[in-house]
Amino acid sequence: MKTEKQVSILGVVSLLILVMTGCGETQKQTSLEKAQQAEKAVPTAQTQETTQIFEGELMKVDATAKTLSVKNSQGQENEFRYTDQTVISGADGGVEGLATKSGTPVSVHFDTATRTAAKIEVRQRP
Repeated sequence: MKTEKQVSILGVVSLLILVMTGCGETQKQTSLEKAQQAEKAVPTAQTQETTQIFEGELMKVDATAKTLSVKNSQGQENEFRYTDQTVISGADGGVEGLATKSGTPVSVHFDTATRTAAKIEVRQRP
């Protein structure tokens, strides 16, 4: 008799452990999914807030330091970094072509925290 009782109790305890473990795993998955969704949402908001556009005249390009200087119509000159991922439009040959465009109007889309250009658009003179 004791053996049947022990087996029954063991079966009930095992069942409870399985149910509790399953509930815990479901909660972990739900929490993990929520955390992943929050992580995806935050960078998008941060990216939009930290990206700005500076428009002006290209002053110089330093290919060694990977920087360029742009002066706006109010006389404010800003220096920006660029990387191999920086998109350059309107200048043939990428950075090399950009270096020959001194005095040309440009728009620099940059990250305000790092002052790194994500996109440089060379515009036509009016």
